[in-house]
Amino acid sequence: MLTKHLDEAKRAAVEALRAVLAAEPEIEKAVLIDDLFGRIRVVVWAPAEASGLREKLDGALRAAAGPFWSGDVWMAGGKTLSPADAMVYEKAWAESGPITPGEKRLHVGERRRNRSAWFRKIEPTLWPAKGDNAGPPVLTFFSFKGGVGRTTALAAFAIQRAREGERVAVIDMDLDAPGAGTLLAADDQGTVAPWGAIDYLLERPLDELDLRDYYHACRREPVTGKGEIVVVPAGSLAPTRDYLNKLARVDFESPEVEGAKPPLYLLLEQVRQELRPHWILLDSRAGLSEPAGLLLGGIAHLQILFGTSSEQSWQGLQVVLERIGASRVREGNTQLECILVQAMVPENAKAAAQAKEAFAARALEEYRAHYYAEDPEDPDEDALWYVRDSEASDSPHVPVPITYQPKLAHFERLDEVADDLANSPEHKALAERIQQRFVSTKE
Repeated sequence: MLTKHLDEAKRAAVEALRAVLAAEPEIEKAVLIDDLFGRIRVVVWAPAEASGLREKLDGALRAAAGPFWSGDVWMAGGKTLSPADAMVYEKAWAESGPITPGEKRLHVGERRRNRSAWFRKIEPTLWPAKGDNAGPPVLTFFSFKGGVGRTTALAAFAIQRAREGERVAVIDMDLDAPGAGTLLAADDQGTVAPWGAIDYLLERPLDELDLRDYYHACRREPVTGKGEIVVVPAGSLAPTRDYLNKLARVDFESPEVEGAKPPLYLLLEQVRQELRPHWILLDSRAGLSEPAGLLLGGIAHLQILFGTSSEQSWQGLQVVLERIGASRVREGNTQLECILVQAMVPENAKAAAQAKEAFAARALEEYRAHYYAEDPEDPDEDALWYVRDSEASDSPHVPVPITYQPKLAHFERLDEVADDLANSPEHKALAERIQQRFVSTKE
């Protein structure tokens, strides 16, 4: 029977390795690796003549990690090391990092089977949303829990902008539970494009693609007014086996070829160039999915985060805020921009007031812990979102409440609720907060 769990064993192994490093100054550096099978191994850079070092490391880590210790101590020092082995060891060092900022001799590396997008370095947006060479703002709509009105809010914003005469592009990246493509169908008969995002992601690495195969246009007066919503659906679920096979094969990893872009980036660039939309809206998969990690990894100019009062929702939001906020600050980078939406607010006025007050207080607490940077000494410094900025009414943590409306949760055709979505004061308030962040790209 295990005497400790993997995370306990890993923490103990790190402390044991730190103790050995402190006692053995001849060790230049070391990497502790948590491999795909939950086994711990180390790479150590030390002179070949360091007698007994391998045995000392093996004993310390065996005692610390128990059954999770692999017994592998790879010595990266010495003249007898082959160039191939040296390259492997240096790659392990380069792909790992310190647990404590500023720790120079110890790195920790982790091997993963999936969800790598959540650990990947956040990339800059594909184009600026303001200034020279500005393109359409890219917005990611994300919720940790499904069924909270995320896609409905996306549709409301798309309809509002279309009725202003703009062209809005919507890409359904909720591949596990598609909905945006059907909601924003080409007509009131529910017509959608026969191929979609999942097909593009699979087929784009093979050749140039005709974008017209992968989208349909929602362009009818009762919904869009004089504008249009161009929709890249997730893909056709019929036949189900074909869709499941595609879903099982789609790869969100970055291409191994240096300089090559992921297919989703190529899709966004092609949408920008060929469709020339005023906005691009990405509907993300809920939870800690691979698509969500990719869409919250710098691809969007603004993240629209939906939360509820449940503890589950707050715990999920903490993960996201650490990813786009606190971890960025620790690395010396700016936070990713975001807006918080309080979803599923009760209809009852008294209950709604209580829910809004409690949600706003908790949001401030979570953002201060996981997103805002500590106030700088220079009062003129304005590079980040600081704790002092939380006093502003349009700060990232200040929620936009959206009340649960049964009519918007249960309808057969978008035409039935398009006016409600376009004229809803709460959805309008969200649209205003979004537009405040951007200079209009309307031509």
